Amino acid sequence: MTCPGCGAKIAPPAGGGVTKCEYCGTPLQVPAGPAGVFPPPRFVPPESPGGAPSPAGPYGVPGYGAGQVPSFQVPQRVAKKRRSRAKIAIIVVLVLAAGSGLAYFIWYMAWSRVDGRVESTGGVLGTWSSSFEECRSGDAFHPSWFGVDLRAGSPTAHVQVQGGDARATVVVSGAAGDEPYVNLTKDGCSTFDVLVESGNAEVNDVDAVKGHAHVDCTTAGGGRIRIDAEFKACH
Repeated sequence: MTCPGCGAKIAPPAGGGVTKCEYCGTPLQVPAGPAGVFPPPRFVPPESPGGAPSPAGPYGVPGYGAGQVPSFQVPQRVAKKRRSRAKIAIIVVLVLAAGSGLAYFIWYMAWSRVDGRVESTGGVLGTWSSSFEECRSGDAFHPSWFGVDLRAGSPTAHVQVQGGDARATVVVSGAAGDEPYVNLTKDGCSTFDVLVESGNAEVNDVDAVKGHAHVDCTTAGGGRIRIDAEFKACH
């Protein structure tokens, strides 16, 4: 409490009552209550078992041993752990994405694809129309040849493009690949746009090919054959 006479800070007696300022003698009325202490006690770090003051901890704070960590350091460590986990998660996602992309690329390069139709009207092959379903590289045959074999279904028919440009021969045959069949070249055809080129891939030791065939030709016996095909990765 403060003396009203001289302004000195004094400790009130326990139990309350009337007392005097020990500096100026001014009477003081002290209300009953718990004893006050002034000035408050200074914090003293606990002593080590040997009697010496406790050494400063790892953060320069007296009284904190090696196993004690000030509370203000905990949030920083938690944040560092969270950042580390986030980095690991990002790395895992990137690795999985790269692996998926590589798998898709391999699948895309190895998957044979063909679209289009072949249509025969009259002549030795009769009249029918069928969609292409499969393709194979000529390198898959024995003996091998450069070109592509296109198979159509319902009814089944084979179209072989033997060669890679306008000098190619297009062979159209029935289901068994035997007679009757017709050989088509650019002579006698109103349309003969043929292209077969390397697919820049090798699958099961077979060089893949890609290209297209757009053919409209007349045949012996007044027949007509039209072919429209686009193919990729045939092996």
